[in-house]
Amino acid sequence: MKAAFADRNPHLGDPEFVDVPVDWMVSKARAAEWRAEIDADEPIHVEFTPSEPPDTTHVSVVDGEGNAIAFTHSLGMSSGVITPGMGFMYNNSMINFHPFSGHPNSIAPGKSRTSGMTPAIIYKDGRPVLIIGAPGATRIITSVVQVILNVLDFDMSAADAVHAARFDCQSDLIRCQMRIPEMVCAKVREKHAIEYVAQSHGGLGLVHAITIDPVTGELAGGADTGAGGMAMEIRDDGTVGVSG
Repeated sequence: MKAAFADRNPHLGDPEFVDVPVDWMVSKARAAEWRAEIDADEPIHVEFTPSEPPDTTHVSVVDGEGNAIAFTHSLGMSSGVITPGMGFMYNNSMINFHPFSGHPNSIAPGKSRTSGMTPAIIYKDGRPVLIIGAPGATRIITSVVQVILNVLDFDMSAADAVHAARFDCQSDLIRCQMRIPEMVCAKVREKHAIEYVAQSHGGLGLVHAITIDPVTGELAGGADTGAGGMAMEIRDDGTVGVSG
């Protein structure tokens, strides 16, 4: 995580305005370079970028025909601005630009600001198998990737993958949920600073995911217990099933 943000923060900006080296950041060669540095216990330095306020909405949906969507809407904090007659306040997500000139993410006319939102649909053999996303500012990124790994690499169900304990690292500190035992943190602390967030559940990205069995097409859902989200099935007869 820390290595990813070390590459992300100095370069991320609107690709219509700056050359973002995405191919280099996600290349096998770059991964090998980071693996060598991590194995050698080399320190990783991250340029700090302020996080977004954690007030974002995400929904993952699959319909009866197999159509799927992952949708994240950034609410930010209210700017206090209302267009007359519209009845809603605009957010303040302009704060997600870099405040000084000369940075790839510096503000400019017509330029899109950066975001930590990562709504995603994961495909296998050309068919969707995982619909996922979360609110939670840049903590979205680190939480969503852990749940994806839980499903794809550890064969967890949607609910188990979402409910597993998580951590976040974007700079000089690992932050983890209270459910992770202190004996684990003590071992990590020998090499890297780590601290608990206040919550056993939540406090990081609030992931909502749906899995689709590639053979049977059966759906399963999981919703983070750190907030008010839920996994819900609306049946053909109008009845509702809720889990997770």
